[in-house]
Amino acid sequence: MKSRLHFCLVPLIILSFISCSKEVSKENGHGTGPGVGDFYATIDGNLWNADSLQLVLVSSDGVSINGLSKTGDQVSMLLPVFKVGTYTLNAQSVSYALYANLLDNVANVYVSNSGTAGGTVNITSIDSINHLVSGTFQLTLVNPADNSKKTITKGVFDFIPYTGDTGTTITPPPAGGLKDTLQATIDGTKFFASDVEVSNDSSTGQLLIAGFSGQQDIGLFLPPTITPGTYNLDFATGLYIGIYNPDPGTTLLSQSNGTVTIISNNTTTKRISGTFSFTATPMGSGQPANLTLGYFAANY
Repeated sequence: MKSRLHFCLVPLIILSFISCSKEVSKENGHGTGPGVGDFYATIDGNLWNADSLQLVLVSSDGVSINGLSKTGDQVSMLLPVFKVGTYTLNAQSVSYALYANLLDNVANVYVSNSGTAGGTVNITSIDSINHLVSGTFQLTLVNPADNSKKTITKGVFDFIPYTGDTGTTITPPPAGGLKDTLQATIDGTKFFASDVEVSNDSSTGQLLIAGFSGQQDIGLFLPPTITPGTYNLDFATGLYIGIYNPDPGTTLLSQSNGTVTIISNNTTTKRISGTFSFTATPMGSGQPANLTLGYFAANY
């Protein structure tokens, strides 16, 4: 009876997310304060300065280099290792960058892993005594929603303080800096969510993480208290569920043919990240879709 109830609810919840006005969670780094170094670039010909927040974190998710201006413009770069060297960013790279304005009513996220987007990030020095990092960057980023571009040139971060564990590397695709992210490869084509919705429904005891790109969306139902580990994605259980909607009129579900691996779930800061893969199939006849290399990181 429980699985039949979820069979009725799942498409309705996803459709309600599509039809409702969307609110993307935003973190602005209150209490962190600006860094002591220089962090600036030219974005589409205009000078940008990270005069609100300069934050470099080294952790089990890799190194993230984040700058935020007082006007809400954010630049984040995520690299697989914390070493001096040049990192190439493109649709195939693990290294990753994004630009977004956190004050915009509409979330327009420009990324380095879409189409012809890409760039380079060069870490020129790491002062392990004073915990300072310096480097340069240049990026051409694309908004997957409309293929518009942001060109970032003459990027510099000099003597920016860093914190965290400097001996770690990452294996999954990196998190979206200060933004929520959800991405996957669907039948060989890259999917990057231009908008991520998160719902923590206390009445059902389920956490829904949904990513939207054009008419497509991917959703994951999980318990909000889920602990790190690997779980089977099976619609019949009503507990761990993967959903893929190639269009608003089609709902495909994981039916005991996939897994989700929780990397971390901090129930204090309310941030969860993980990887997933599953074959999305219709309840009756129809064409299935194969979702691989899935990755998500979101606040709830």
